Amino acid sequence: MDILRYEVPPMRPPSEAFSLLVRATRWCPWNRCAFCGAYKGMKFELRPVEEIKQDILAMKTLADQLKEWAWRMGYGSKIREVARANGILWLENDGVKTAFLGDSNSLIMRTPELVEVIEFLYETFPTLERVTSYARAKTALKKTPEELRMLKEAGLSRLHVGLETGDDELLKYMDKGATAQEMIEAGKKIKEAGISLSEYIMPGLGGVDKWVQHAEGTARVLNEINPDFIRLRTLGVMKGTPLYERKERGEFRVQSVEGLLVEVRRLVENLDVTSQFVVSDFSANYYLEGVDGKLPEDRERMLKAIDSSLEWVRSKAEVESSK
Repeated sequence: MDILRYEVPPMRPPSEAFSLLVRATRWCPWNRCAFCGAYKGMKFELRPVEEIKQDILAMKTLADQLKEWAWRMGYGSKIREVARANGILWLENDGVKTAFLGDSNSLIMRTPELVEVIEFLYETFPTLERVTSYARAKTALKKTPEELRMLKEAGLSRLHVGLETGDDELLKYMDKGATAQEMIEAGKKIKEAGISLSEYIMPGLGGVDKWVQHAEGTARVLNEINPDFIRLRTLGVMKGTPLYERKERGEFRVQSVEGLLVEVRRLVENLDVTSQFVVSDFSANYYLEGVDGKLPEDRERMLKAIDSSLEWVRSKAEVESSK
């Protein structure tokens, strides 16, 4: 194997844009969510630990070679700029700071093997400050508290979990494979282990007809969990997904921008958390300008931002209808 050949996950959270991307597993072990087309037709695979380690070593070699070249050419103080100019987004002047384990649910690995990978990452890149991964709630529930603490002690800093909605009817309709109560229990379990928790919410998932139960059910679940981060990912109905077929048959009606704003407003109104609310790291959230903030202290400012956007959308609609 050529030591400079390595695999990277096909996707990662926006907050991991400048992280070292390590492919610990391939594709998705669930792969049934009605709104997701990311892994359709792909069979989930667990990668051997030694194979993952070889990838990590290849990335270490690449980083060392780039740093050596930069110093030789007189750019030793600009390693970050040189790295990014060459498509290596994860290398800073003083080393690698963050790493992300993909693909969709690396928590499904056997705990001792995942611990081994995480510890090897820190040994190989001693400047690391954070290691994160995606995880399914059901997978987190299957880990014992001792296993989660082992992962925390090894250096697993944060888990990104797709809650999407806290409404049981919608969770079943979207085939998420977990109930609202299981989402709550998993979230609490992760936090009790000392691992930072980022929950993903999907505005629009209730469509035109079920937005109220979506917003209020989601707020209820988030209030129970009180995650460190609440990140919004506005629904996009993609061709090739079961949800797209339902839309084409008229079974699912996509929310308007005005409806999305009203829905997010209801969510924010009903939240009783101390979470960081993040919307600005996802392009489909363009209609939520100014809604990022820390709860509860930024709630009123966030609601005012939503109201301002609602006023603009409604006034624009009036102008269009008068033509």
